[in-house]
Amino acid sequence: MIETAGSPRQRAKEADMTVALAEAKSQTDFLVSKTVSRSKEDPNIRSGAQFVESLRDGRTVIANGREIPDVTAEPWLRRGIDTLAGYFDAQRDPATRDILTTVDPENGERISTCWLVPKTIEDLRRYDRMIKYSTYQSFGVFGRPVDYGPVKAISFVAWNHLIEKKEPEAIGKIRNFLKVGQRNNLTSADIIIDVQANRKLPMPQRAGRLRVVEERRDGIVVSGAKAGNSVLAQGNIGTISMPPPDPTMPEECMIWGAVPANAPGMRLILREPSITGRETSEDHPLDSGGEEADGILLFDRVFLPWEYVFSYRNPAIRDIYTTLGQFAFWKIANRLSYRAEIFVGAAQMIVSALGTDHIPAVRAQVAEVIAYASAVRGLMTAAIEKGQLTESGVMLPHPTFVTAGRLHAIQELPRIMQILRDLSGQGLIGRVPQSSWDRSDIGPLLDEYLPGNNMSARDKNRLFNLVWDMTCSPNAMRLALFENINATPAPALKEELFRSHDRSEGVAAIRRRAGIE
Repeated sequence: MIETAGSPRQRAKEADMTVALAEAKSQTDFLVSKTVSRSKEDPNIRSGAQFVESLRDGRTVIANGREIPDVTAEPWLRRGIDTLAGYFDAQRDPATRDILTTVDPENGERISTCWLVPKTIEDLRRYDRMIKYSTYQSFGVFGRPVDYGPVKAISFVAWNHLIEKKEPEAIGKIRNFLKVGQRNNLTSADIIIDVQANRKLPMPQRAGRLRVVEERRDGIVVSGAKAGNSVLAQGNIGTISMPPPDPTMPEECMIWGAVPANAPGMRLILREPSITGRETSEDHPLDSGGEEADGILLFDRVFLPWEYVFSYRNPAIRDIYTTLGQFAFWKIANRLSYRAEIFVGAAQMIVSALGTDHIPAVRAQVAEVIAYASAVRGLMTAAIEKGQLTESGVMLPHPTFVTAGRLHAIQELPRIMQILRDLSGQGLIGRVPQSSWDRSDIGPLLDEYLPGNNMSARDKNRLFNLVWDMTCSPNAMRLALFENINATPAPALKEELFRSHDRSEGVAAIRRRAGIE
């Protein structure tokens, strides 16, 4: 039973007042779990060291049955944190500063590009350049990189006209949230997917459902659980959202808001790690950069103030999950398109190193990888150039091209990974560890016996170490599983394409040519 205080309209008025006060005093105390010193030149742009320091905030994270007092001191988490920190340092690097940061047109301050609300096609191109950088920096192994953060909030602004009749105060809260994110250069995780449970039970009977258990004058109290939560252990905040529509969803589960990673009563139970944190850069050039941590998030009476409860008890939000996810879906697909380009580079390096690029069957396999990358990248380019301005004035990529790109990317990904394995032959199985290669009685023989085509034997071994991390390692398998169900699996994407694609012009042409009235 939910405990209530005041009518919904009264709560809305109180929320309006809270938002106004938050704007007036730059309210950040709830979401910003730990403040760090800022640069006077660009106060909104954090360094990598400042990002790392922001994670030492007393959050409750449990891994392998033990509580981790400091995520930055845990080897397998720290590797990923350092990779994310590299992105923050790149925001200050003159060579990449203008890709990863931009000037806020409203106040002239420099902010992270990911927190810019896109209003033009050029803004989408700016996002595209940013996503390319982050993908190449981590090789796409982070499904929720630094630049992913505010996607749900931006979509909420884009589709405000669909919800403002019932929740007119929501847009003010979202804009305040975006300002807080911009000022503090926050990283965000999605808190969306319900935990796996008996699907024959209607949602009200599922004990793990995230729900409001108390309404107070200053906010709501929630309990339950959520799955996934990728990168929350290594980030600053999470955005709570509703999963795909469920007709049995009760109103107390219709919540959309934001919460800091160290919120009292919140515990993150991480999955088993895919890496140890001891991998060397030579033996594991990709895995040594760490991984993104996933886990089950438990809420035990966690408080959210009204100013960070963006939507509550609004069925309209429940029913437009796909619409509100459009910007996130594009970022996901765009990252996959640049990861596909990396696969092409890997395929070419493999056949060049082995001297097999003259063999027709090998060339045909490389061509398959090229075709895959070209198709996904082409769809993403079309999505940008055919961007559509919503009624609320936000420019979003064309959803049909995004959905088609996501579908093609995840359906063909297992095939592309297998092609890279096939092209590698025994190179993946016969990799020699650095410690063995460094032996004076073994290394010279390996150099002599295993040379590549215009490549030393050791460099060839390094290449296959990287391909292993891309296609065979436990972390590679975890990422492949993640991509397969990220946001929506292939059957749901097919249904969305069938539902949303405008076929009227083609149908009209067929009717005219066939003489059908």
